[in-house]
Amino acid sequence: MSDRTSTRVLDAPGAGRAPRGPAGGGPGGLVAGQWAAVRSLRTTWWVLGGASVAMVLLSLLFTATAGAGDQGGPPGLDPADPVGLSLGGYNLAALAVGVLGVLLVTGEYTSGTVRVLFAAVPRRWPVLLARSGVLAVVTVVATSLAALAAFLVGQAALGDTGVSLADDGVARAVLGAGLYVTAIGVLGTALGWLLRSTGGAVGTLFGVVFLLPVLGGLLPSSWGPDVVRWLPGQAGASIVQVATGPGEFAPWTGFGVLCGYLAVLLAAAVVTVRRRDA
Repeated sequence: MSDRTSTRVLDAPGAGRAPRGPAGGGPGGLVAGQWAAVRSLRTTWWVLGGASVAMVLLSLLFTATAGAGDQGGPPGLDPADPVGLSLGGYNLAALAVGVLGVLLVTGEYTSGTVRVLFAAVPRRWPVLLARSGVLAVVTVVATSLAALAAFLVGQAALGDTGVSLADDGVARAVLGAGLYVTAIGVLGTALGWLLRSTGGAVGTLFGVVFLLPVLGGLLPSSWGPDVVRWLPGQAGASIVQVATGPGEFAPWTGFGVLCGYLAVLLAAAVVTVRRRDA
């Protein structure tokens, strides 16, 4: 998305508004101000709504074209994995929400409203955490519900070959889809603060999360898989799997690795934003 487009998006009413709340300040006022800025953007709801609908529609498509035991179906998905087929749209949703996270930050720089934010909160770092926190809460609610709907639709399409939420690891995988998409969205905000460029941040997000694991498949088999499993997208995606294979992180361990990347990038963003001009 071009900087001109992001400017139009983030010039909506409430965007860039100085963070304030009912009491006129404090942490509550800051969070309320960031919530007003995020919710006032139509792009927020278009992206979250589109990502949610896409997860459900892709679940229906994947389960309809690759019943358990069939040889057809979408590439990269095991046709004998009913949960993976139902949640197969989470990567597309993650990319969309990651781009949204970038735009929520870089649009402020493009329009110049970031100066208003930092004038109201001179320490700056609370703005970063509040913006990321608001996006995380909104995203985890929307995408977790979408993942649940996608799972139910997919299992209904599979019929007798489907599984239940009560089965081992299934509920965690469904919740994990929402958590993974949310984490990628927060990763987008961190890259936005660090790079201040829509194109640069989106390109970095796509390359690190989605492209590097593919390129990692070209590495020697003796050590390549050990490198690939430490990549943020690959490690975090283990939480969406019912069962992990040999050499892969356990679900919560892998998600913890992704959260570690987020913590480092947000800390780097705080340091960078405090040291340079808005």
